[in-house]
Amino acid sequence: MKHIKTMIAAFAALAMVATSCNMGDFDDLNVNPNKPGVAYTSMLFTYSAQYVSRFTMNSSSFDPWMQLRTGYLSEAKNNQYGAMTTTVNFSTGTYYYYVIKNLNTIIEMNRDEDTKDEISVTAFGDNANQIAAAQTLRCFFFMMLTDIVGPLPYSEAFKGESEDIWEPKFDSQEEIYTGLNEELEEAYSQFDTSGSLSDADILYNGDISKWKKFNASLRMMLAIKLADVAPDTGKERFAKAYSDGAMTDVEDGLHYTFSSNSEYYSWMYYVGNMNYSGANLLFAPNKVIVDALKEYQDPRMFSYFTLDGYRGTVDGDPEDFDAYIGIPFGLESNSVVLAAANGACSVAASYCEAQATYGVITTARTLLVEAEAAERGWISADAKSLYEAGIRASFDFQAAYHTGVSGVDDYIASDKVALSSDTDTAIDQIVMQRFLAGFMTCGVESWSDWRRFNIPILPIYQGQLDNGVTVYPYRLCYGDNDKLYNVEQSTDAINKYLNGNDDMWERLWWDVADNI
Repeated sequence: MKHIKTMIAAFAALAMVATSCNMGDFDDLNVNPNKPGVAYTSMLFTYSAQYVSRFTMNSSSFDPWMQLRTGYLSEAKNNQYGAMTTTVNFSTGTYYYYVIKNLNTIIEMNRDEDTKDEISVTAFGDNANQIAAAQTLRCFFFMMLTDIVGPLPYSEAFKGESEDIWEPKFDSQEEIYTGLNEELEEAYSQFDTSGSLSDADILYNGDISKWKKFNASLRMMLAIKLADVAPDTGKERFAKAYSDGAMTDVEDGLHYTFSSNSEYYSWMYYVGNMNYSGANLLFAPNKVIVDALKEYQDPRMFSYFTLDGYRGTVDGDPEDFDAYIGIPFGLESNSVVLAAANGACSVAASYCEAQATYGVITTARTLLVEAEAAERGWISADAKSLYEAGIRASFDFQAAYHTGVSGVDDYIASDKVALSSDTDTAIDQIVMQRFLAGFMTCGVESWSDWRRFNIPILPIYQGQLDNGVTVYPYRLCYGDNDKLYNVEQSTDAINKYLNGNDDMWERLWWDVADNI
């Protein structure tokens, strides 16, 4: 990719500068020629942008919990993760120390009169768009993090040096959501479509019009979660974002294409080195998504899954819904899991390639979120039209990045899919279509839908009951370091916002559903 070449060239140029000085100057003895002395905003942005993929398949561990705990994947060999005793904690440290800090640095360098016109800054693009894109992406990460654990350091984060705040308070999720909406609106107003960013922007290749649509889409996703806890506020924020213009075309979506040297992601789980670091783990389609596709006679079955894959060839007609079998998540023993996996289908090859493209926040999800808002009367739009456009966008995404399937018109017209005239039923249908369209996209958003609606229903099996699990988790606990280095503030937040319990079954602020 061109942005990789740009990064290499920048490193090379910096090394040349560092090594071409007069060696009679003893100050040069303190110069490391292998470490750039100046941060390039382009490199900082590329590094941070890579982390959006971690909300599809969870990297740096062999537990893709965001897909396992939302009904998309299951284990095919054992009950290591199905028991829900692993991935109890979620550490935010990496995101604060590197990802968000990098984005903050980009914003600071573009605002600082001493650095804003330096080549290390301007090589990435104009100042206003760098600030707006970095701020928008920072809000995306904060939304993901707070929707995983709840209260977080936000308003006082990163104020150690400037304001001597080394133990920032944990803001409530309500406060974080308010702050994120304000930041996103501010960023949206700064975007300038007459400018662009360089191809170090690996998400939208510098296309500012797409960044604006992503920004508005994020605001709608924040707002829609307020439907049960602050509907008036949610409606106001949603209407503003909708009027600004969100994703409409498939290519507007936030997508991520993995590089050929990715070793942690989906291709490794399925067709890569299955014994990497002794992991030897296999994941396969979850019974929940497979059975749902059967129930709806949904042609996306044939794009998501295959009978001839990494688990071997399964007998049956590849165009026969009944030939596809998924595996329950959370069976009581390895032998039972293996028995259930006999004859199970595989995830389609297009998801298993080293350079596969995954949707993170897709246009399909955005349109279906708009359909929910229209059904609630939050926006002046036709819910049915948005609903059908969302389904079409999902089919189009599969055709563009995976395997195309036909029959979308018949599918939309079918009795089970056609949108009901009853509002409550229609909203449930919309949410179900978000689940069906969400395979291997942002697992946190799918999890949020389940927490709000109990859609889809996620069965509890004996291997989970044996560990005291009676319902899937509502959040993850704070990582040890999140509490260890900020004991007083984390303890205060747990007592104030989580009923004194840092466990997986405490609900987030916007999660007040009584149907789970």
